Amino acid sequence: MRYKMKIRSYFVLCLGLLASFLFLASSAGAEGRTITEIDFEGNVRTPDATIQQTIQSRVGASQNPDIVSQDIKALYKLGQFEDIKVDSSPKGGGVLLKYIFVEKPLITEIDFQGNKKIKDDDLKKDVTVKTYSPLNEKDLADTTEKIRDAYAKKGFYLVTIDHHVEPLDGGEAKLVFDIQENQGVIVRRVDFIGNKVFKDKDLRSVIKTKKKSTFSFITGSGKYNEEQLTQDALMLTFHYLNHGYLKVKVQPAKTSISKDKKYLFITFQITEGQQYRIGSLSMSGDILTTKDELLSAFKTKPGNIYSQRNLEEDIQGLSERYGDEGYAYANIVPQTVPNDQTLTADINFAIEKGKRITIERINIIGNTTTRDKVIRRELRVKENDRYSERGLRESRMRLMQLGYFEEVNFATPRGSRDDTMVLNVTVKERPTGSFNIGAGFSSIEHFILTASVSKENFFGYGVSGSISAELSKKRQMFSLSARDPYFLDSEWMLGGEVYRNAYHYIDFRRTSFGGSVTLGHRFFDTWSAELGYQLEDIKVSDFSYAVPQVFRQNASGVTSALNLAIAEDLRDNRITPRSGIYGVVNNEISGAKLGGSNDFYRVNFRFMAYEPFFKKKLVLKQFFRVGYIKSLNDNSVPLFERFFAGGPNSLRGFYPNSVGPTIRIPSSPSGGEEQFVYGGDKLLILINELEWWMYEPAGISAVVFFDAGNAYAEEENISITNIRMDYGAGIRWNSPMGPMRFEWGIPINKRPWEDSVIFNFTIGNLF
Repeated sequence: MRYKMKIRSYFVLCLGLLASFLFLASSAGAEGRTITEIDFEGNVRTPDATIQQTIQSRVGASQNPDIVSQDIKALYKLGQFEDIKVDSSPKGGGVLLKYIFVEKPLITEIDFQGNKKIKDDDLKKDVTVKTYSPLNEKDLADTTEKIRDAYAKKGFYLVTIDHHVEPLDGGEAKLVFDIQENQGVIVRRVDFIGNKVFKDKDLRSVIKTKKKSTFSFITGSGKYNEEQLTQDALMLTFHYLNHGYLKVKVQPAKTSISKDKKYLFITFQITEGQQYRIGSLSMSGDILTTKDELLSAFKTKPGNIYSQRNLEEDIQGLSERYGDEGYAYANIVPQTVPNDQTLTADINFAIEKGKRITIERINIIGNTTTRDKVIRRELRVKENDRYSERGLRESRMRLMQLGYFEEVNFATPRGSRDDTMVLNVTVKERPTGSFNIGAGFSSIEHFILTASVSKENFFGYGVSGSISAELSKKRQMFSLSARDPYFLDSEWMLGGEVYRNAYHYIDFRRTSFGGSVTLGHRFFDTWSAELGYQLEDIKVSDFSYAVPQVFRQNASGVTSALNLAIAEDLRDNRITPRSGIYGVVNNEISGAKLGGSNDFYRVNFRFMAYEPFFKKKLVLKQFFRVGYIKSLNDNSVPLFERFFAGGPNSLRGFYPNSVGPTIRIPSSPSGGEEQFVYGGDKLLILINELEWWMYEPAGISAVVFFDAGNAYAEEENISITNIRMDYGAGIRWNSPMGPMRFEWGIPINKRPWEDSVIFNFTIGNLF
């Protein structure tokens, strides 16, 4: 067996030697012979003329292997070919040179596989490989490095990036980057060197780069970001400057990585210096009133510890003061002179007010739907008006309050003269219309079906309208409404609504059909008054045995009412507010003199406050409502008009309309007693919420709440000692079908017949 294998090996070796000899003999024989013809094969996209201009070999010249070798190198540099071969054969007493090409495929698509931490669209921004061109190795290497850098910024230093080419039809191909992200590098520790005034834990609270903790999945701690480290160094510097350390120096952060490349260690080196106090304050240049008057509004005072934050706020306030007088380009420079002997800093504010500016022209940019006039009517500055810093602030606030825009930005380039400017108002519109069909389940109302068509900005004119329906075991609600906040381009507001509602209370059913019209006017910018008329036909039926006879009388009838509402709105956004306040008092009177059969007077006061924290990621919401109703005849207030508490829009730890004055009544003809809630003529509701926006792009937030309130009978006074309370938590989603609320309420000091937990599912905002 071994003998046969040796014979076979010798045979193969001899064939190889023979082939090499024949090739050398052929080359030696061809060298020096005249080239009679040059042919090209396999070049589909590369013209023959381009190849001919690239090579040095020519017909009529002698064949030279060195020149052919140089031709091959030059052709490869064109970047069009994957493989090049040259064959020579005798022809016409000379040599035929044939260049045989395999062209690179044309890259028409670029794809990524294995990437989860960075989206395809973000990775494509780093791609320098050109499509509809052959693959360029330099561009490929550059792209790979940029992708690696993108992952490094997110803390993924162990990423591996490879690629392959998938052939497509017609000589085209798809370039695929194969990415294996592996584990991200985690910040293990953040240290400080040189700090004596502030402890490490104090400085760690200043910066955003944190070591990984138990709650990193919520806080995002442990992630490394090089740009953030630069910001952290500035934040540390600012922190020291705010405490008087004028000559503090914070070196750029130094990072070191563990041997297994899993952990990062970050160190900041700080030279603190001495603490300085404010010496003297002075002003020079163009002073509007007097130095003392302007300096009196400053937070920066002689003898106080130097604070960079206070100084910047004082300069901002002074700039706004000059801006309100029309000096849009006032230049205010604080000249700080530290005294190292007394450790004080004298500050002189050098002021150059410049020329008083007039707004030459206002340009509206970015409004594809909203009409220019809808935006212009909210502006507190007009063309040819004197520039006003306060006017611009109020203009932006009013535009954001509309709820039509995600962003409103102002730019103020100079106009045609030195004393004029152009105001560019750039808006980014948000969707203001929706068609929604939704379904849900509640332990109170069981299956809930909703459908609505709404628009906050019809055809860009600022007119709102909606058609909606809600169906459940407890209620059936249908409504059609419209509202024009600037009726006929005036300061008057006009609105109207038609509706049909049915609600199943615990002991009766209330059905109503009606409509309303309101006419209002705004004043003092943030105040408005509305006068409205409502006509409603009400029928009450399906009384349970428990309803006393006194409440069955005059249960049905017609409400013909006038109402007057006065409101103040200081919210940052009337659709999704996160800061500001809103208050409204509504007075309503209904009676026979207005053509109805229900005689009563009712007043409702509602107040809402919103306080944001942590860049509006956390919002404290407070809601207060007090109501009073009085019969204007000898009958008691109709049962269906009385105040009840409980449910998803008041006390969420109790069933709807289950909280209020009660009486003991027979539960059946055969005997026994039960509690009957008949409602009150007075109402008090207090609600506190803390909402945390967990994932803003999807409109998802979490909320914890505390509710308190009650309804009080005629013989009772409103008192916080006789109040029902609950607490709970929930999840909210601003879905395409509208704001959805999933909330669990737990009553405090519950009574034997009340449930321990109430689940509420509601479509619509609480406030």
